[in-house]
Amino acid sequence: MKNDSKQTVNANESKRDEIIVDEAQYGVWTLRVARSVQSRAEVYWNELKMAYPLFVRLLTDIYSVSPTLSNIFIACNIWDGTQDALRMHLSSSLLLKIEAGVISGVPDARGIATSVVLQLLCSTAFAYIGWHNSRALRKLKTEVTQHFKFTLMKEATSSSDISANDAWGAISKVISFFTELFKIASQLLLILHLSRTSGGLTFVLICVVKPVFSAMTYTTWLDKVCFAYASNTDFRRMMSLGTLAKDSYRQGVVSHNLGAWIIKEYQKIRKALAGITDEHPYYYFSRRDTPTYDMFAEVLGNLPIAHCAILAIFRPSAFSVASIAILQQSAVTLRYSLENIFRSAEEFRGAVHSIRRTYETTEVLNLMEDGDLAYPRVDEKEDWNGEKGMSFELKYGISQNPSSNSHLDSVLRDITFAYRGSEKNSNALNGISLRIKPGQLVVVVGANGSGKSTLIRILSRLYDPTDGTVLIDGRPSKDYRVRDLHRATTILSQENYVYPLTFANRREHRAGTILNAHVTHFHNNLHGNRGHPLMGELKKTTDISGGEKQRIVAARSFMRFKSGKIKFVAVDEPSAALDAVGELHLFNRLVDMRQGKTMVFVTHRFGHLTKHADLIVCMKDGLIVETGTHPELMEKNGGYAKLYDIQAQAFAN
Repeated sequence: MKNDSKQTVNANESKRDEIIVDEAQYGVWTLRVARSVQSRAEVYWNELKMAYPLFVRLLTDIYSVSPTLSNIFIACNIWDGTQDALRMHLSSSLLLKIEAGVISGVPDARGIATSVVLQLLCSTAFAYIGWHNSRALRKLKTEVTQHFKFTLMKEATSSSDISANDAWGAISKVISFFTELFKIASQLLLILHLSRTSGGLTFVLICVVKPVFSAMTYTTWLDKVCFAYASNTDFRRMMSLGTLAKDSYRQGVVSHNLGAWIIKEYQKIRKALAGITDEHPYYYFSRRDTPTYDMFAEVLGNLPIAHCAILAIFRPSAFSVASIAILQQSAVTLRYSLENIFRSAEEFRGAVHSIRRTYETTEVLNLMEDGDLAYPRVDEKEDWNGEKGMSFELKYGISQNPSSNSHLDSVLRDITFAYRGSEKNSNALNGISLRIKPGQLVVVVGANGSGKSTLIRILSRLYDPTDGTVLIDGRPSKDYRVRDLHRATTILSQENYVYPLTFANRREHRAGTILNAHVTHFHNNLHGNRGHPLMGELKKTTDISGGEKQRIVAARSFMRFKSGKIKFVAVDEPSAALDAVGELHLFNRLVDMRQGKTMVFVTHRFGHLTKHADLIVCMKDGLIVETGTHPELMEKNGGYAKLYDIQAQAFAN
């Protein structure tokens, strides 16, 4: 089996919007790589044009956070960029004076002493400024990170995974890139000055040949738009067998006596994969089939010293041993700086994309329409604002006269919803129709994946339907302010999140019951050293069970009931981790505290609720297949009756 191969794939001619897709095999990996018909120079120029306004905005934001720290930091980085060139200049001056003294036999003591003192002063200044730079950097990092953390926190609804630390990391790379540019500029000026008797500009150009050649010919995965997947079945099987050795599988492996079989299979697959590389696919882009490239690059790297040697033969008076050594060292330093900046150019491009994502995240438009109508409504003609709960209607289109009650008698139909980015071909909700009256207790039942939780999210206005209209208290839900609807709604779900705050923190906001505050600590060299005195001072953590978390979340909702603003209670399998007694107690408390609130329960366990429900909704495959009360649905002997009988049979004779 060959380790790597390459072919061009004709997927619809593989050319869409000037993009060509290549497929390559690298060991166990299959890569699909998109390449643009644009040249690399065009790509870089377009990215530079895109990056410029980002830099202006970024620098403006950083400066606005802390002008003083920003000025100190910028000045220190400019100074840092001159360090290498200044050190080299002072060293060359000292060496030339020493050499002149050795040759003439009459050393310039004052000049040598002056050069030494200047070097010492310069080194001290570098250390002093570097110390200030480090302090300014730490403080500025804290200020900027907190700024972006707050900015991103205000856009918590965004699906982006960018963080404030990511933003600072990108900023650091951009600053480092420009510091390197300044460093290279100062080194070029120094070399031009030192080589004025040995070719000047010609010598400078010779010094940059190798790094420029490397930059123009070097390829990296960071420069590619691609994806890779493990296509070798033996490799995938080997990875699966390796996973079985983890602690999470230990009980099953031991109880089923699989250990010997796993080892045997793993060894067999290792032999089958002999000679096939499994290294990361990004090595595919930097691999070389022959040493020719490296050999030629090394020759280019030796051109500066060869240039000096040739000139020394034909113009010996223009050179000295010290000047050749200084020029050689300058050329090496410049070459490394150029190679470093060309390598960091890819990180710079990545940083630009991270900064762009950061600003895009803060400008994400909320796709959910927000109305300007307050909720609850203050309407003398309709008693929506009293003790009644919310009413809901799911229908196709919008009523022509939403302020009247005539729409209550219309045919309700066609609420459709599909999750964005879902790979499923079918909708989560498919043309459903439903009417829920104020204060009703509604129970939604059905198999997993039937759309029950999605219906709860639509009613709670966490999502808007893809098609159709949800009427709340006779008006389209989009007419109301979203924050008002959420204030009037409480949700108990199977996803029980305990907020990282204390009960005291949250009580003043009447929004939660929390037992564990968020504590961050760091320790070093204490792992496994339980007898150390410091171990007793570390914060201890206490975990709570799933049932305890569900009780906390339920208590949070009961506290919100006390506000008098709750009109809709959505309950989505909140008792999954509760025992039978806890479940019964929770449901009884919820029912006892209805007080006119509309309640919609999603449950798989019927006993406590369905016999007392005002309306039961039975769902299947995103459709509502039955609605009615418990006696009505049992008489129909349809889907609900079958689900109920399955549970009832466990208690039959």
